[in-house]
Amino acid sequence: MVGALLGPVVSAVPGLVQRSYVAYEAGFGGAVPGGGADPYAASVSSALTGLDDAATQVMAACPATMLAVVGYSQGAQAVAEFAQAVGTGDGPVPAERIAGIELYSNPIRTSGEPVFPGRPGQVGPDPAPGSTGAAVSTVQLTSSASAGAGIADDGTTYGALTGRVADICVDGDLACSAPDNAAMLRAGADLAAQADLRDPIAAVGSIQSLLSAALGDAWTSFVLNDFHLDSGDVDYTPTRTLAQRLTDATDPRIPGPSPEDTTAATARWNEIAATVAQNPLVLLPKLVSQLSGAWGQFAADNSDLVNPAVWIRFADTVARHNGYATTGQLNSGIAWLIALAHDIAGS
Repeated sequence: MVGALLGPVVSAVPGLVQRSYVAYEAGFGGAVPGGGADPYAASVSSALTGLDDAATQVMAACPATMLAVVGYSQGAQAVAEFAQAVGTGDGPVPAERIAGIELYSNPIRTSGEPVFPGRPGQVGPDPAPGSTGAAVSTVQLTSSASAGAGIADDGTTYGALTGRVADICVDGDLACSAPDNAAMLRAGADLAAQADLRDPIAAVGSIQSLLSAALGDAWTSFVLNDFHLDSGDVDYTPTRTLAQRLTDATDPRIPGPSPEDTTAATARWNEIAATVAQNPLVLLPKLVSQLSGAWGQFAADNSDLVNPAVWIRFADTVARHNGYATTGQLNSGIAWLIALAHDIAGS
């Protein structure tokens, strides 16, 4: 996929652009034929490390060059995380050395994100730093999916790179436009991203262990953060919904509670139980009502999972995910990189 995009660029501007591929295992716990045995999350981390190292080496060898980075699917998540770090000043290279970032089928795409994240309505990329942008001003990128978020959406923002990051996703590609109200789907994807999936037996044991740990972490956060005790009274006053607690607990990028937190949650739950036991006729009906509302919200947060109309959109998701080259979705990205090369050479 990436070669289908970069090949025409190198051919169109000989001598102005060189390409280099970042090799990594592209694993999904051993479940994908031809992929590595590493869990998805470890594979993305490996890709990001390789990309950081490659960018550092290029900048050291060629300090006047500009970088454009392209990623597809799992690779797009690594590139997006690279862009996040660079955009906030925490990356391996300064933001002013990045000409453009192109993401295709990005699993951490934010829900309903425009083609240029953080720039609703913008269809043309910002110029490369230090260039006039004359060639780039003639380029428009095809629009991204109108709804849905990446299967591992993390609220991605790009700081100083905003306007130079394009996130291309087609409707019906489950990787980058999963249903919005499908929290359990995202939690399942997060668990699968960390699991050993080489065979059914290994998968069951691995996912069971991960799920048990995640439920424990979710319970700890739920007890510590969502109950208020005051002078013999108890209220369930959530700061995050049950679905959010669960998806936070399954997300490997979010640190889990510490052992001290777990101990504190046990003590707090005992305190809650003792308080309710002292005045059950008043407190129990109130808590049941509050928690019933929370379960209602949990059902709403997963309503798309039981909506047949939603899943009709994803009947051909594999073809959509694999079809960016054959359906012409790469053409505007090719034009952008060619325009960048002309602008940078001219400057």
